[in-house]
Amino acid sequence: MDNTTLRQRDRVDLDEEPLLHEEGNNARDLTDTNNSLGDDESQHHHEHTKATRCANFSPGSISNLCSATLGAGALSLPYAMSMTGIIFGVVLLLLSAYLTIISINIIIEACVATQQFKFEDVSKRLVGSSMSIALEASLLVFCFGTAVAYIVAVGDILDQGLHSITFLWEPGNKFVSIYSRERVMVLFWTVMLLPLSLQTKLKRLEKFSSLGVLSIIFLVISAVIHSIIHGDVIGSRASSSGPVEVSSLLWPKSFVSMLQAFPIIIFAFSCQVNVCQIYEELKPAMPSVRDTSDDVSNVTFLKLKQQMMERITRNGILLCTSLYLLIGVFGFLDFTKSTTDDILINYCIQVTHDALMTTATFSVFVAVVVAFPFNILPARVTLKLIFDRLKTKRKRGLCSKATNLLRLDRGLRVDEDTNSQRTSASLEIDAGSPIQSVASGSQMEPLLDDQIEGQKSASVVEHVLITLLLSGGALLVAILVPGISVVFGLMGGTAASIISFILPGLFSQKMKERSGNTSRVGKAFVWGGLVIGILTTATTLYGISDNESVDGATTCTPLSQITRILK
Repeated sequence: MDNTTLRQRDRVDLDEEPLLHEEGNNARDLTDTNNSLGDDESQHHHEHTKATRCANFSPGSISNLCSATLGAGALSLPYAMSMTGIIFGVVLLLLSAYLTIISINIIIEACVATQQFKFEDVSKRLVGSSMSIALEASLLVFCFGTAVAYIVAVGDILDQGLHSITFLWEPGNKFVSIYSRERVMVLFWTVMLLPLSLQTKLKRLEKFSSLGVLSIIFLVISAVIHSIIHGDVIGSRASSSGPVEVSSLLWPKSFVSMLQAFPIIIFAFSCQVNVCQIYEELKPAMPSVRDTSDDVSNVTFLKLKQQMMERITRNGILLCTSLYLLIGVFGFLDFTKSTTDDILINYCIQVTHDALMTTATFSVFVAVVVAFPFNILPARVTLKLIFDRLKTKRKRGLCSKATNLLRLDRGLRVDEDTNSQRTSASLEIDAGSPIQSVASGSQMEPLLDDQIEGQKSASVVEHVLITLLLSGGALLVAILVPGISVVFGLMGGTAASIISFILPGLFSQKMKERSGNTSRVGKAFVWGGLVIGILTTATTLYGISDNESVDGATTCTPLSQITRILK
């Protein structure tokens, strides 16, 4: 999750606004206008379009899309490849990339049709408030799960880093007896991650947001080099470890292992929430068309942005897929059967002191630490919106009860004495009281105004408590979870399936229904997302209960042997 959900949402009534194609066949008007142009003007328009093709190619937007896609999910792709085998692993990666492109194109088409440029607003406009609540829950789970994965990655890196410091593990050092990975994670969370999470403005950290992309690219290059030099298959370990069975490299372990790997790959491509913002910020060069109305110009602008976004999507996802294929295949060939669910653990920098992999690990560490608050902040905003909605419903319930009591009291007074009731009501009920405000339809504004000072201090407390709930909860789950691949698998089977497949499928169906057609792609996405989500989540949970998530994973040399090696 990046900066998309960091903006404040303007809550407007989206249901009353017509879709773009319901406003009067603007696209057909645009076609008629273009056909009515003279030969000279048409030629000029064609030449101008050719001249602006390069201008409509936006490397910055491609970088933004890659930044939204690339992340810690790449750390588990070699492990996913070890479960699926190279053949099915490559197929699943290409399939996920293709489905991601289709889902992004559907979302952009929905943005054009609704003229809304926030994922939540598009969802509310097309599928209603009920699915918007499901989207909020999915975003909350997605951000929280990503924060958990980041803490797990930080714990793995810190564990390796501390083990690489020789004097800490000398015989007789008390550090050996008190050390544990969990204590290090809690200490680092308290000193670094929690203060970052409490920040309300992250402008200073936004300049480092591209660090994640650069660190993943550097990690991929380092992983390829390490596999070629030291790998089990083509590197120096190939001669010492003996021949590797080719079938174990090419084919999956089992059908269940494929289902466990698929959500990891799905999560790695999750970027759909951010595409609306990327699309909105595009500024394509407008063709020179004279004598056109504002409506036609607006449609032309939106269509050009849509075409531009389609090119950006293809190029951006192609780049991400290439990086994923490289780290997945070469990371698996580097360690084969001993591939762990976090590829950084396999490099054992505490033992090898490999300068290249130490640098790559440190760059990923810095990127993960900087990215952590960018997941807590949108999760906090979403959770606060949910709490505010519950508070509003509770206040409305209290207002309704107060109104009913007032009406009952007035009815009794009318039965006794109509004239005396009017007099006593005017004396007993002050014009600025909460009950009078409700009765007059002012929605308790005076009551809220009286509590402004209290709300200011309460908002600070609420901010701290929600942050502690999210960040501290992420730490607790990170300590208890058996591995980072479990986090990716659960998020890929739940939140990512809803955001990447089910919601885009519903968007496509609703847009087609308004034009009297049915969307086969939409139905395939909805039902496919449901089936994939249920099956993959079930197999991930089965893997946790059966301890299969870390089967065959061989970590670095035990601590007792590390001491002897370093001496």
